[in-house]
Amino acid sequence: MKISYILLLLVMSLLPLLQMKYDIFTKMTLNGVTQRVEFPKLSYNSFISGEYQKKFEMWFNQNFGLREYYVKINNQIYYSLFNQTPPNSQVMIGKEKQLFEKAYINEYLNIIQPITPELLEKKVIELKKLQDLLQLRGKPFLLFITPSKAAIYPEYIPDQLKVLQKNKSRNYDTIIPLLNKYGVNYVDGHKITIAHKNSGKYPMFPQGGTHWNLLASYYSSKAVLDKLEQITQKKFISLESSSVTETIPTGFDRDLANLINVWNTPLEYKTVVPKLVDNRTGNEFIPNILMEGGSFSFQFVDILHQVNAFKQLDFYYYYHTSYQYKEGTEARILGDLNGVDWKDVMNHDVFIIEMNEQNIPKLLQKDGFFQDAINYLEPINLSFSKVNNEYVEITTINGMNGFIFKKGANGNSTLFIESDKIKLIPGTEYTLSYKASGFNSLKVDLYPDDLPQKFQNDISEYPKEFKFDFKSDSLNMRSASLRYFIDGLPGTTDKDTVVYDIKLEIKNK
Repeated sequence: MKISYILLLLVMSLLPLLQMKYDIFTKMTLNGVTQRVEFPKLSYNSFISGEYQKKFEMWFNQNFGLREYYVKINNQIYYSLFNQTPPNSQVMIGKEKQLFEKAYINEYLNIIQPITPELLEKKVIELKKLQDLLQLRGKPFLLFITPSKAAIYPEYIPDQLKVLQKNKSRNYDTIIPLLNKYGVNYVDGHKITIAHKNSGKYPMFPQGGTHWNLLASYYSSKAVLDKLEQITQKKFISLESSSVTETIPTGFDRDLANLINVWNTPLEYKTVVPKLVDNRTGNEFIPNILMEGGSFSFQFVDILHQVNAFKQLDFYYYYHTSYQYKEGTEARILGDLNGVDWKDVMNHDVFIIEMNEQNIPKLLQKDGFFQDAINYLEPINLSFSKVNNEYVEITTINGMNGFIFKKGANGNSTLFIESDKIKLIPGTEYTLSYKASGFNSLKVDLYPDDLPQKFQNDISEYPKEFKFDFKSDSLNMRSASLRYFIDGLPGTTDKDTVVYDIKLEIKNK
């Protein structure tokens, strides 16, 4: 008996290693996104420091044989015996087997600190600025707030978590009055979804999903088209449904059920799908739409795509991946956004930003879509607050602001002027122009040092306009400064240099 027990333990211990070597059992994959760990390279220094051992442990924990089988067994025990998910899981089991993402619960209960009202107000003012800038081009803008499952169904949140709720206003509660105050066009998907939850017989979120179902999305999608009609005074497609069908969950309606990675995926529930009616008259305005947002956008786009409510819709998923939808064709994934063609962006008829109520902090991102859109549309105002008073005199020439860089400056290293931070867009081409005369050599660059620079060595005593086209994918473009200086020359400058009419613009805007 003891020998059999020892042999069993030995086999169980060796089985993962045998699986790694011989693939005895069929390989399986787990649902979810995993950051793959590369096998570490062994070196003397990495071994002595312990860095190799740490990286090997991380790699082994991700790649040992039968890992996926053991994970599923472990998860199934938690789910079936304790009605829980493992402590490191991002999914939580609520009342009546409702599944939630922890992030949405933490936001709803204010376990995550909300944004201060003052900062949120600044961001709403920026949204209004974007709306106004687009309006000058005849482009309507709409902010689309989508709902959080935790906020729509708080009654299913476990009681042991509800006691942690902080008595503060959520970001959603703060932003709605601010949007009204500043006149930002928006559709409140949270309010619409709550209303239909309370008045209808169908659920708005699936039991095993984190995203709203197509029926809930339909109600808000209808409101979006109505709002766009109001803004543009044009007739959009009228979105109508003739019936609602209960069906087995697929896709987004079972994303969390898949994500808990158990052997018996809990799918003992139905989801609901509206049957849409094609009631076009041929007189509707069919726009090209540019939309930026997160995963809740897909159901909205699906609804509009079904009724051909647009000619083309370009969707920037979290502003890092581009999807394209065209009337009557399947969606195309165009790939990573490694630079946006803003001239093409501005050819769209309608601009929509989708923002889930849980993800309102996206407004704080310095590299977000709406920030880059403002930076593209708004004229670049250059202000030079750093001036070398020893060698620089501020002047006006022919009514234009300018500077005199005095002779006698150290040619090996003298910074004349540096601008305040300017918000440029990575991957976008710009043109810097200025007029200059005097000493023949001058350098102009963007700082930090990984950004473009230009060495001008043909300045003469006669005023001449110089132009410098540049583009950089560096993220430092978002907080660059413009500098005029001289370096790399022996001795000192023997003439004054006059620089004026400095302009920075997006090329061929």
